Amino acid sequence: MAALLKPTPIDLRRGEPTPLNVVPMTPPVEATLRILLNSVPYLIGAAVVRQPAVGDAVAATVGRMPWLFDRRLLTLQLPDDSLPANRAVTLDWPVPYQAEWVGVPPRLLISRLVAMDKTVGVLLGTLITREPMQIQAREALDLSCELIAAAVGSESVLTGLASSAPQRPGELIVLPEPAAEAEAETPPDPAEVDQAERDRAIVEQVAKALDELTDARSIGRILRDAMNVITTIDSFSISLFNQNRQEVAYRYKVVGSDPESAAIGRQPVDDGLSAYAARRDRRWHAYVRQIALKTTDGLTSRAVSVLQFPLVAADEVFGIATLQAFGDKEFPDRETRLAARVLDISSDRLAAVRRAGQFQPSSPSPHDAAAAVVLPPAAAAPSSHRGGSAPSDAPAAQATAPSDPPAAAVAPAAVASTAGPMQTTDEVLSGLLRACESIGLPTTFMVGIDPGAGVIRGELVSGSESARELDYALGISGGRFSVPATDRYNAIARACRERRVILSPMLHEIVHPLRTSSAAVALEQIVGGGKSTVVPIVVSNDVVGALVIGPSADEVPFIMIERVRGIVDAAAAKLAAIWKANG
Repeated sequence: MAALLKPTPIDLRRGEPTPLNVVPMTPPVEATLRILLNSVPYLIGAAVVRQPAVGDAVAATVGRMPWLFDRRLLTLQLPDDSLPANRAVTLDWPVPYQAEWVGVPPRLLISRLVAMDKTVGVLLGTLITREPMQIQAREALDLSCELIAAAVGSESVLTGLASSAPQRPGELIVLPEPAAEAEAETPPDPAEVDQAERDRAIVEQVAKALDELTDARSIGRILRDAMNVITTIDSFSISLFNQNRQEVAYRYKVVGSDPESAAIGRQPVDDGLSAYAARRDRRWHAYVRQIALKTTDGLTSRAVSVLQFPLVAADEVFGIATLQAFGDKEFPDRETRLAARVLDISSDRLAAVRRAGQFQPSSPSPHDAAAAVVLPPAAAAPSSHRGGSAPSDAPAAQATAPSDPPAAAVAPAAVASTAGPMQTTDEVLSGLLRACESIGLPTTFMVGIDPGAGVIRGELVSGSESARELDYALGISGGRFSVPATDRYNAIARACRERRVILSPMLHEIVHPLRTSSAAVALEQIVGGGKSTVVPIVVSNDVVGALVIGPSADEVPFIMIERVRGIVDAAAAKLAAIWKANG
C-alpha cells in the first residue's frame, strides 16, 4: 500500500488545471455521501472513483476534495490485499496548490470499495483533524462504505451511468467502460470454481439439514458445525430476542475445549438488542474486543476478533449470531459472505421457533439423555433446622420436608472468622453468603441436591431486601423451592449437570417449572431484575448444590465471577474436611 500511494512532487503551475471527465452522481451514491458528511465529524468532502479506472473518471463528489486534481489518485488501481474491504484509513497526502488551508493540514481518507467480492471503486475523503476517530464515527464510515460499494457495483448504477445527462463545463462526470472491455472474458480460475462449488455444497447441506428441525438448540448445532467448516473460530453463539420484553430470551453458545476458549464463553459479549449489529441495517458487524485470561502471573489481556450477523425475518431483527476468534485480524471476505449466506437460509426457521418458544428439543437426544441423569449422591452433614416463611402455592408433590443441606463453600475470610474445627455445615453456608455480601453481591441464595428424590431444593438466602422478597415468593429457606434435577429448561439444574457456571438472562430460567413466564416477569419487577449467575458447588468431586448470584438488573462482571469461584473452591476443601471428621 505504501508503494502504491507513495507521494511524488506534484505540478505547482498556477495555470488552469486540465478539466476532469465527470458524470452526474447517481441518487444512491449522492445521498449516501451527504449522509456520510453529516455523520462523521471533521469530514468536509468525499468522492468516489470507479475501478477499473476510465481515464480521469470520478463517480461522485460532494464537499471539498482538493485531491481530485491529483491524477495518481484518479487512476489508482488497488490490489485486493492493499486495503481492507469497505474500511477507511487515513494518510498524510500533500494538498494540491488549488486549495488554501489554515491551521492543521487535512488528511486523505481512503477506502477500497468491494461489492460481490470485487473491487468496484475507491472512496476518497478530506478529514481536517489529527485526533483518533471516535467509535461512532468509525461505525458510520464503515456502514457508508458498504452502502456506496453496493450502489457503485450494482447493475442499476452502471445502467444509469450509460444513460447519463450531457456533460456541462466544469461538471464532474464518470464515464462507462468501453463495450469491448466490458465484453472481454477471461478464463475462470479453476481454484475459484472449485471453491465456489464447495461453498454451494455447504449451503445446500445446511438447508437440507434444517428441513426437519423445530427447536433453536438443534438449529444452533447445525450452524455451529457449518461455521467450523467455513472458518476458524473459538466461539459460536446465537441469541434470540424476547418478543414482548427488550432482552435476550434464549442463547446457544459453544466454545472450544481449551481453557483460553472457555474464557471467551465466561466473559459475555454484547449480543442483545442494544448491540450494534441489532441496531444497524447491515449484513454484519466486525470489531475487536479485549478479554482477561488467568495465568500464573495473574490476569492478562487478549484480543478477540468478533463477527456478528443480525438475524432478520419479515424486516425484523430477532437475534444475533456471533463468531469469535483469538487475534485482531479481520475474518476473510469470502468466509464472511459464506457465513452470511448460511445464516440467511436459517433465519426463517429460527424466527419460527423463536415465535413458538421452541428453544429446546421436545425429546432429549442421546447426548442430552446421558447428561440428564441424577447427580451422584454426596455425604450429608448434620445441620440444624432453618426456618422461614413463604406462601404455600408450590405444587403439593414438591412441598415435602427439606433434606439435609448440601456441601457448599465459604470464603477464606469467613472460614477464619468462625470458630475452629468444630464448625457446622450451617456456619459454613452462612459464611458463604456473608462473603458474597462483603464483595458487593448482596442478593444471593443457595440450593442443594436431594439425590434420593432427584430434585434440587432451596436452602439459604442472603439478607438483602430483594432476597427476602424472593424467599417470600418461592419459599427458598423453607425448602419449598424444589425443581427436578433433570429439568432441561432450568438454569440451576443445567449448571449442576454440566458442572459449569451458567448465566441466566431472565428469572424464568431459574424458577421454571414452578412459575409461568408471566409470573416470573412479575417477580422480576418485585425484586428489581432477572439476571442471575449460577455457580455449581463441588465437594470431593461431587456436585452437591449451587450458589445463585442474583437476580439483579445487571449481569455480574467476569472478574467478580472469578472471585466467587475462588471463594467456592477454597471453601470446598474446608467442608470436605468437616464432613470427613463427622464420619
